[in-house]
Amino acid sequence: MKHNNFPLISIITCTFNSEKYLKKALESVQNQTYKNIEHIINDSYSTDKTLEIIRAYIEQNKETYSIKFLQSEPHGVANALNVATEEATGDIIHYLHSDDYYFEKESLNKAASHFVKNPNLVWLTGNFLVEIKGKIIAIPQTHLLRINPERALSSMNIISLENTFMKREAVQLYGGFNEDKDSVVEYSLWLKLIKDYRPLIVNDEFTVFIIHKGSTSTGSVIKFSKAVLRAFNSQREEKVFPFIGYYEEKDFYNQYKKIIEKVEEFRSLFDFD
Repeated sequence: MKHNNFPLISIITCTFNSEKYLKKALESVQNQTYKNIEHIINDSYSTDKTLEIIRAYIEQNKETYSIKFLQSEPHGVANALNVATEEATGDIIHYLHSDDYYFEKESLNKAASHFVKNPNLVWLTGNFLVEIKGKIIAIPQTHLLRINPERALSSMNIISLENTFMKREAVQLYGGFNEDKDSVVEYSLWLKLIKDYRPLIVNDEFTVFIIHKGSTSTGSVIKFSKAVLRAFNSQREEKVFPFIGYYEEKDFYNQYKKIIEKVEEFRSLFDFD
């Protein structure tokens, strides 16, 4: 699955009525100088011009690299990502959302080179790069990650999925994405991975995340607030105490767990549903 010692990268894009930004995302793939790729597109039965855009993209690039198109029922972003991941065959996997795009033509080449230099590397992550009303802003959260990755990640979902590349086998081994609607899609995966493998933290950017009204977690104050609450739920599921870290087997966590249980018991007394 390799060409000139460079790994095959599986790019996964999930779509659902994504016509507004999809073309820019797909053009950023076809413009990459790194061509040892396969592109897996999973559509949830779009009813706008999304399928038309995808068909034109496949026709234009089918002789250059492998493109796999599939459709699955709309059961949430996490489910769509997991379904598409099952189709991946690459050494490295990257998730390019339909409203993201690669920052530079060399983005994939830069990411692949890190895995070539570090054969045992499981995952790497870079800075968060966002576009707001046409203006691109870099958020260098990797500076915080470098100080103490485990503690930084336990405090919040500080790793950008858009700028993270992983070994495909690791994604599958650690269970993929959390399909629970009360949890952050990728956060549980990060918390599981970092217990065994520290990511390579690079002060660089690979992908641009477009913030717009339709964004799942950043389109409004309400959506962002809900995302924060889902992050706390992910921490609870993975038995992580914010800012402290993993305490499942320690006295501190056991005391914390008892408090939570008491709170739940108290709440149940007032649950008349």
